[in-house]
Amino acid sequence: MPTVLAIMAHPDDIEITCAGTLALLKQAGWSIYMATMTAGDLGSMTLTREKIASVRRKEAAKSAALLGAKYACLDFADLTICYGEEAKRRVSGVLRDARPDVIITHPPQDYMADHEETCRLVREAAFASTIPNWKASFNGKSTRPCEKLPAILYADPIENVDHDGRRVSPHYVVDISDVIELKSEMLAAHASQRDWLRAQHGEDEYIHSMRRWSEDRAKDFGRKTVRFAEGFRQHLGHAFPAQDVLSAALGKERVKSLR
Repeated sequence: MPTVLAIMAHPDDIEITCAGTLALLKQAGWSIYMATMTAGDLGSMTLTREKIASVRRKEAAKSAALLGAKYACLDFADLTICYGEEAKRRVSGVLRDARPDVIITHPPQDYMADHEETCRLVREAAFASTIPNWKASFNGKSTRPCEKLPAILYADPIENVDHDGRRVSPHYVVDISDVIELKSEMLAAHASQRDWLRAQHGEDEYIHSMRRWSEDRAKDFGRKTVRFAEGFRQHLGHAFPAQDVLSAALGKERVKSLR
């Protein structure tokens, strides 16, 4: 059974950016592994870091359970994710535990450093994960090297735009119209984050924003029947798989290639 590992910075990042595609891969017979770098320990205006982290771990696990997915947290702290040896070994450990055929992570450029540093760590850890003399562990246990490099897909940045506010062009667009309600339900599992965004930023459009961004990406599909979509760019650096893994898994009716 092929495996996809979605690994992102915080609880709810996966649901916002790629949960629809994960749901479709699950329907296609794939195993789903979801991981977050942090437990979201700064995501509250009232609770302590320990209490909100506990709440958000449970929310992330609840969301993953809706897909029958495995969930893991790598226990970094919010706003501290930074590329380095110890961090790369920790990420390598979860990659070796998941042993994915495909990884989905943040794009190299996104609205905050936790996302961008996660992207770099995941890419470099994926390369290192196949090297026998590179040591890594997961949950205190040594891990064996992966047999192959996974394909890496970068999900859309938040709001589908780069640092200059320009709309990002994807390599692939996935029609998630059939699973938008499941994607919404998974995001709704993160109730504490909706409360925090309301208090911190004065916003109360948590799920509406996700659906609006998915509607915006659907424009790239070029078909009126496609109401919601997710976009991805594929890492095409040396040695990494370059074939269109999404079309192979989900079919060309569901995936539009813009490469």
